[in-house]
Amino acid sequence: MDLETIREKLLEKRNQILKSLEESAKSDINEKTGVGDDADTVTDELSRETHYRLTQADRETLYLIDLALRKIDSGIYGICEECGAVIGEKRLEAIPWVRLCIDCSQNEEIVRQFQQRNEEEMIYNIIPPTLGEEEESSKNLQAD
Repeated sequence: MDLETIREKLLEKRNQILKSLEESAKSDINEKTGVGDDADTVTDELSRETHYRLTQADRETLYLIDLALRKIDSGIYGICEECGAVIGEKRLEAIPWVRLCIDCSQNEEIVRQFQQRNEEEMIYNIIPPTLGEEEESSKNLQAD
């Protein structure tokens, strides 16, 4: 594995992300303001939310790229952060900022999906009582 080629790929991707974030910041400044109907407001809000998520993903990738560059400098590039195994060369060529080997990455994804499902279930299990149930509860408290 040629670390200089990997470094160049990382730096190229880093520059692309920085340029993209800079252009996004400029477009945010130039975003028009005005009065619109409800549909315009919803569309604008969805656009901002999508833009935020994209730039957040870019920021995370930028962080991982910087981490990979530091690992190259310190001689630990290509080692899985979870299990310490060597990350496959093809995986590193495809995603040079990857932190985990394929097995650990899959395990992390399973855990993430499980946590997300549990969080969603917790949200849906918090259902406020209906008005009738609130009155019943207060009657029961008063009777005690």
